[in-house]
Amino acid sequence: MEIKTYHAMTSMAANVPEAGIHVAQGIDLFEELPDDKPWYISMVNDAAELSVKSLPENVAYGVQYSTLLIDVPKYLDYLSNRFKSLGGVIVKKRISHILDATQYADIGSGQNVMVVVNCTGLGSHTLGGVCDQAMYPSRGQTLLVNAPDAKRTITQIGKQFSYVIPRGNGTVIIGGTADKNQWECEPNSLITDIIISRALNLEPALLPVEARVLDQDAKVQVLKKHVISVNVGLRPMRDGGVRLESESMSTAANSKVVVVHCYGHGGFGYQSSLAYADKHVVRHDE
Repeated sequence: MEIKTYHAMTSMAANVPEAGIHVAQGIDLFEELPDDKPWYISMVNDAAELSVKSLPENVAYGVQYSTLLIDVPKYLDYLSNRFKSLGGVIVKKRISHILDATQYADIGSGQNVMVVVNCTGLGSHTLGGVCDQAMYPSRGQTLLVNAPDAKRTITQIGKQFSYVIPRGNGTVIIGGTADKNQWECEPNSLITDIIISRALNLEPALLPVEARVLDQDAKVQVLKKHVISVNVGLRPMRDGGVRLESESMSTAANSKVVVVHCYGHGGFGYQSSLAYADKHVVRHDE
């Protein structure tokens, strides 16, 4: 799913500038030497292993490749505008049951809603008609910082989960945490300091050139001044992986509705989204 989306988004980066997608260098750093090369290395563009002498401290293996940066607000605007241009209408309502969605579809008098697509993510844990107890949150805390010199994504994988992800517009997301079954949505200031310190170890270019020679504590204080926002989100994790299946339900008026479930993507929603959308279309056509 991720590779299919990768190639589709690579094409969008070249041909659809309004989508807010850009190609950049990506680096993955592994604290322990993996038994095999990462599964994606043979499938992405410009892949190469990093030399041992170029690796940071406490890193055993590293790879670089061409990855994609998504300016998420811009990308969502692009998707919304494209949806509307094709005749779609966006309605915001709070629902307690999946079939409540049928009440808000304006499809003309005398017609019934035939298909509802459930992409409610973590909401599927409590949403009536779904109530999927396999869903659980993974709390993630990140910071959005102004750092126009940072141009590459860097992820450290192991006991330390850290990443630097430029958006392509001069701002950068740094993180992070992955706290299983944690529902708390308030930022933790101690975690903020840890995130900043770890991110600086990964990418010195988060700072202006003149600040890169400072000691670590001073560097942290400098980057703090460039923090735009501290964010907490709950990744929609699911035991057993993504749920992609259809079922038939009956409304109160006894009309049949096909509900297509597509949720539980965890932290990989954007990077697998286009392939899952295609798979849903094929499933519906069948």
